[in-house]
Amino acid sequence: MLGWKFTVAMILTCFGVALLTGLLSFMVKERVKQMKVEKEAHRLREVFSCEECGDVFKGRLKFSFRYGFIDMVEDIGLYVILGLIIAGIIAALAPGVVIERYLGSGIIALVIMVLIATPMYICSTGSIPFITALIAKGMNPCVGLVFLVVGPATNLSTIFAIAKSMGKRTALLYVSSIVIFSILIAYSLGLVGWI
Repeated sequence: MLGWKFTVAMILTCFGVALLTGLLSFMVKERVKQMKVEKEAHRLREVFSCEECGDVFKGRLKFSFRYGFIDMVEDIGLYVILGLIIAGIIAALAPGVVIERYLGSGIIALVIMVLIATPMYICSTGSIPFITALIAKGMNPCVGLVFLVVGPATNLSTIFAIAKSMGKRTALLYVSSIVIFSILIAYSLGLVGWI
């Protein structure tokens, strides 16, 4: 829907934000609670094994197909439909002048989108039609990129869960690094003319 250049930019931004956030947390030497590796390994063994198959590969294959064609459709199907409905409403009713004025260009447009996306709980796949409609109305694609990266990664429930389990400093580091690195990478991609 948004083209191959936007797709590559999305992959680069997600990878860059994750890598930089991880490096930052490593450099700050933030103390986080240790997860129980044995419990996680046991859970993964249950997910990726197929007792009736007697073969781990068959279990993985069965899990992959089930997830790709059943579970994922159940998870995001409604959001994709809602995204298409909202995109249709935006395309029909939203004045392009307003969108272009506030979300058309510059660092301020990126900050505005971060303020909108950070507390929301969104599905990135379901938001693609929404972002496509806004870009068609004059929004800068870099602003849409920031929305698609920041929105799914930061929301109030995730922030509260991280703060409760790992501490407020870790939650602040997590959110601020995702926001700052998303803006910097998206803005840089816009400056070099990639999107």
